Amino acid sequence: MIVWINGAFGVGKTTTARLLTSALPDARLFDPEFLGSMLTAFVTPPTGDFQDLPLWRHLVVQTVTGLDRHHAGVWIVPMSLLLPAYRAEILGGIRACGIDVREVVLTLPEDRLRARIDADQIEAGARGWRHDHVARALDTFASVTDAHLIDATVPPEQVADAVAAHVTGDPEA
Repeated sequence: MIVWINGAFGVGKTTTARLLTSALPDARLFDPEFLGSMLTAFVTPPTGDFQDLPLWRHLVVQTVTGLDRHHAGVWIVPMSLLLPAYRAEILGGIRACGIDVREVVLTLPEDRLRARIDADQIEAGARGWRHDHVARALDTFASVTDAHLIDATVPPEQVADAVAAHVTGDPEA
């Protein structure tokens, strides 16, 4: 199974993913950002965003499906997919390979999201990028109807518990 954690940049996807790897049996983390970093060492995206490289999207599908096939368990994937076409291409590509994908979207009101972005000391260098993409993210995720929305205003442990409960179908998870 793939648990895809989507949401705005800075909403808490990576924190939630790390907590989930402890909460779910056989769960491991795969961050598609690594593929973007690897690819941009060889290719410069014309837009500056590796997600705009068709090869990145292809590699994400191939890597996630390969991990699932060759290393069974629960794969936790924290990655914002703001463009509906990219989201459909990647998640649809994984599902087309017969893999169960459970997508959750972490949500925060704009003022709380911007405050969280400003408070983040670990990814301070990404602050401008995150702020620049807030409006687009809020618009995108306001119209998503085929993913489970999780309120990220609560502490990270509670967010991870809500994701685990959704994924396992166990309200006590």
